[in-house]
Amino acid sequence: MNNEDLLEYLQQANVLMAEEKYDDAVVYLNKAEKIDKGNIDVHIRKGVAYANTEKYEEAKKEFEKVIEIDNKSGLSYFHLGNIEIMLGNRGRGIELYNNALANGFTDAQVYYSLGLMYEEDADDELAFRNYSKAIMQDPNRADIRVRKIRLLIKNNMLEEALTTIDELRLSNPDVFEGYHLKFLVLVSLERLDEAEEIVDEAMKLFPKDSSFALDKVSLMITRKEYSKSLDYLEFIQNEMETDYDIEHSIAMEKARIFSMQQDMDSTIESLKTAKKIFNEQDLFDIEATYLLMNCYAGIEKFEETIDLAKELKLCEDENYYTLSAYYYEPFALKMMGKEDEAIKLFEEAVSYYRTESLNNPNSIDAYAFRIMALRELGKLDKALELSDFLIGIKEEMPEAHLLRATVLDALGKKDEADKEREIATSQEGFVNRVQNGL
Repeated sequence: MNNEDLLEYLQQANVLMAEEKYDDAVVYLNKAEKIDKGNIDVHIRKGVAYANTEKYEEAKKEFEKVIEIDNKSGLSYFHLGNIEIMLGNRGRGIELYNNALANGFTDAQVYYSLGLMYEEDADDELAFRNYSKAIMQDPNRADIRVRKIRLLIKNNMLEEALTTIDELRLSNPDVFEGYHLKFLVLVSLERLDEAEEIVDEAMKLFPKDSSFALDKVSLMITRKEYSKSLDYLEFIQNEMETDYDIEHSIAMEKARIFSMQQDMDSTIESLKTAKKIFNEQDLFDIEATYLLMNCYAGIEKFEETIDLAKELKLCEDENYYTLSAYYYEPFALKMMGKEDEAIKLFEEAVSYYRTESLNNPNSIDAYAFRIMALRELGKLDKALELSDFLIGIKEEMPEAHLLRATVLDALGKKDEADKEREIATSQEGFVNRVQNGL
């Protein structure tokens, strides 16, 4: 056995790993290890192979062997950080990422991973900082720029987003998001002519991509060209390449148009079509289900409202849609005159929302729905207390003032309620998101 055998085993392992045959690769890496137990490459590759088969403890041992050989191995600290994150040990993962940086491993992926974690923790400032560092390390990584752009849009930093989008288009001119995200930002800025130019440019570059045609529909809807947009949706459906996802988007866009035209029957039929398309793919359409629930509540079809609320409550991921279901089910029961059942479920909802707030203090929606449920139970002092708290942390949120207004109405304080509504309607981005609950 000699170095040539070692190199051959490493090469064979690499070929197998490229084919995702990680267990077979480990066999050859074990042969390489018998030749040179202190070879860092062998242990790194074994660790990666084990990690890819979710054998995290074995992977950790391999990376720890590297650190015993070379305690300055930034790459090993990085891989160990990845494993700790996979195991749910975020604090330890961040510590190991920082160790990797301290030991000279400044790969873009370290900063990107840190950015993702900080974004998940709602620390957008640190997320921005790390995404920017990642871009500096690898300017050609389109996925990092896209992530930063989406975060800028989320924070309503639209001009900064446009600048970053233009940088993305310079470094990666053929990336779909460079056109799509610029279109969305320009529409948000009400620069509709520029938005049309960018979508037309995209359609010339990607003539078979139905997604840009849907962007064009979105622009027509923004311009209130409803008849024209419906005709164009039919053109996409009949003349362009589509898949189930595009067909679903077409149904959802039709629902949006019919809703704006106040055609409730057509809105409901389009949402049912969207839901069916996802059902046929064994997917649950959480958005269409939520919107259908709202539609049925609006036209006082409360049995259907309850059925859809129960569907939403079965979803594992907590979000605005699932949170809403715990309010809408008792709300519908109350409107049907089933007071006792409604009270019981409103009380359960209050407890549920309190737990959600404790588990996720940043969940504004959990506070909002809890206030609404308390109001329905007549617990107005507590509802007002929570309304004050919500305004304290989100003063510029119109919905918070609208919620407080409804509680004040229930308390008979009409003048104070009217002042809250005035504040809400004067604020930028005024949207009545909780609809029937208000």
